Amino acid sequence: MIRLTALGVGALIAALFIAPAPVAAQRLSDEDFQAAMQQLGSEDADVRLEAVETLGRRGWRRRREIAPRLRNLLRNDPDWRVRASSGRAIGRLSVRSAVPDLAAALRDPQVEVRVVAAAALWRLPDPAAVPGLIQLLEDQDAAARQWAALALGVVRDRRATPPLLRHLGDSSAEVRLDVIRSLGRVGDPSALQPLERFATNSGNDDERVEAVNSIASLDSPDKVNALVRLMRGDDAAIKLQAVRALGQVGDALAIPALRRERPARGELRAAIDEAIGAIQERAREAREGD
Repeated sequence: MIRLTALGVGALIAALFIAPAPVAAQRLSDEDFQAAMQQLGSEDADVRLEAVETLGRRGWRRRREIAPRLRNLLRNDPDWRVRASSGRAIGRLSVRSAVPDLAAALRDPQVEVRVVAAAALWRLPDPAAVPGLIQLLEDQDAAARQWAALALGVVRDRRATPPLLRHLGDSSAEVRLDVIRSLGRVGDPSALQPLERFATNSGNDDERVEAVNSIASLDSPDKVNALVRLMRGDDAAIKLQAVRALGQVGDALAIPALRRERPARGELRAAIDEAIGAIQERAREAREGD
């Protein structure tokens, strides 16, 4: 089995790792089903592993029967590969009743199991898993921290905001990027000032641009003012992204500020014109809807 920590652990990998198999691949005859269920009790870990993989890929229509066995294996199997495979199968089969077992697996001694559990919770978001995911943010393994951040962003529980903010300075660039994105998904207004500071600091341009996007996603009336301040700065990349964000979330009060920053030509001028047009169109639609 490939070590999970050797893989890229962005959202694309999550989709590949725990997404349901195509419908055609899920067909499992009664005979094959019974054989796989029997193999789950084998003393040979490789046999158990193969059975879990078969049921996870092809057992969608019988997932209610499979779920209790997978939950037990995730919690108790002595072989970490079987535990990890069971967690992955739970995610593939969308076994929501297994959320407590996945939350417990976030404390598994084997990092691969912790990562799979967080990835499955990314697919099965539940506020009950938030404390365990917050704890996983402190994991020594960067892949585990990244999956914790990803899953917390999908749950969108504001208890996650303070620990996510602490990881804006994480040693891993991949973790920092998903922390920024998850702060935007959570939408907590208290993240506004830290994200604005992050966007104006020197550092990785991709992360700073993503911080601008997350500011635009916050549930805060002050986010437009923050975007205007960022637009007035000297950093070309941040200025351009702030203009684009204002086009998405700005109101008529932002139009004068946009016009003041409008150069004679170039990409920034085009972006400002587009942003002003989008704001005006939203205002027209709002008037027509009244």
